[in-house]
Amino acid sequence: MTAPRDPTETLRRQEFDDLQNEIAGRETGRRARFLPGRSQMSEQERKERDARAFQTQLDLLLQDPIYRAKYEKVMERLREAERATEAALVKLDRLIEQNQIALNDMEDRAARLPDGTRVFRDANGAVRQQDGTIVEDELAATILWRGDEPSYEEWRDQSQSLAGLRIQRRETETYQNDVLGSARNRMTDEDDPPSLSELDGILGDMGAKMPDIVREELVQPDAAPTPEIEAVRIAIPTLAGKP
Repeated sequence: MTAPRDPTETLRRQEFDDLQNEIAGRETGRRARFLPGRSQMSEQERKERDARAFQTQLDLLLQDPIYRAKYEKVMERLREAERATEAALVKLDRLIEQNQIALNDMEDRAARLPDGTRVFRDANGAVRQQDGTIVEDELAATILWRGDEPSYEEWRDQSQSLAGLRIQRRETETYQNDVLGSARNRMTDEDDPPSLSELDGILGDMGAKMPDIVREELVQPDAAPTPEIEAVRIAIPTLAGKP
């Protein structure tokens, strides 16, 4: 038969265990009795440690006022460029539609050869196909002219205008995806945020590669462009002129 445990010995063992737990900073659910100051400090340290565990690398960097100021500046420029780019794409879509309608009208009114090929008379009176090829006089003599046909130069200019707008839209969409999209991915990477020097690079890249039509949407007529968005203008390519 086992002898009953001495209550004094049990209490002594409990006190010894509590002391060891307090020294180690372990939570037991009982009020600290031996090292209350140490226990409270450990609890505070644990709370701070737990809070830091949920902070991202970006959170930590944003605690630096210099980094925060630069980060917020770049993020604001990014939002402005995104809004301007979206507005530019809407404008380009409208212009493309209008120019396509105008070109369709010209082609509907164009004179035709017996085989249906569209032809236009140029400023010198020569009859040309759409690729600029001059129609021989004998074949040109078979054309019935109504008098409201567009000239070759009018059709060519309208065609080049439409082609230029389409190229411009592709460039703007590329800027939206490759430049602004990449910038937003870097700016919102909480585990590997951009450094201060990289923030400067992102800002410069957005300005240097910005298409003219985006810049027009970004800058108000009575406002000078900010230094961050000054850049070399991108020429809008057009089809090579025909003689």
